Amino acid sequence: MKYSEPKLREIYIKQMTEVVTRLNSALSYIRKYSEDDSEADFDSGVLQFRKALEAVAYASIAPNKEKYQAFRAMAHGNKDFTKDFNATKIFYSLSRINENFYPLPINPATMVGEDKMHFERKGSGFLTEKGFQTIYDRLGKFLHANNPWGTNKNVQNLARDINVAIRELRSLLELHVAFIRTKSFTGAWVVEVPESGGKPKIILGEASGEFCVAAVNKQRQVGTASPPLL
Repeated sequence: MKYSEPKLREIYIKQMTEVVTRLNSALSYIRKYSEDDSEADFDSGVLQFRKALEAVAYASIAPNKEKYQAFRAMAHGNKDFTKDFNATKIFYSLSRINENFYPLPINPATMVGEDKMHFERKGSGFLTEKGFQTIYDRLGKFLHANNPWGTNKNVQNLARDINVAIRELRSLLELHVAFIRTKSFTGAWVVEVPESGGKPKIILGEASGEFCVAAVNKQRQVGTASPPLL
């Protein structure tokens, strides 16, 4: 089934909305765990945070849906991308078709001309791709009951790290760019994700042809956009 760019945008917004809802829930559970040391609260926080990360991975498929589906169809074993759920594996597949698949965090725009906005990359304080996969994989060990003969899982350390990772994920997504390359549309989505849970907004920027994303150590400029918020 083919999806138009507006439909893919709609899916992306829906996933970002889910991310915010689950992050708020995860943070609430983890804070409660810190107060009452309830294992059930900790487990609930882990589950909600892991699902939030998976929602980010699903969202990242949207700008690359056509190529992602084609790439997965060539896999050995399961070829049905609609059954994918593991964020680390989704990211691996996405990296094979688009090196710029991961959300690019940016700072608020500055006006550089009439109806033109300039964006610069955010320098720090956000969840990197490596950090994303590291925390996601760590969470997987806490989705099962504790084996009493196993080693200490250092729950307190993970609870602290989850708090940090949630803050960094929000910093990543609050204003970011997703690059989209389909047969019918090439360009970028500038996405605003309110922490309060309001509906995410997208500025649509269409390119006239192929484009590249400058390496962060060479160029901090993202570019300009002029369309209104959708």
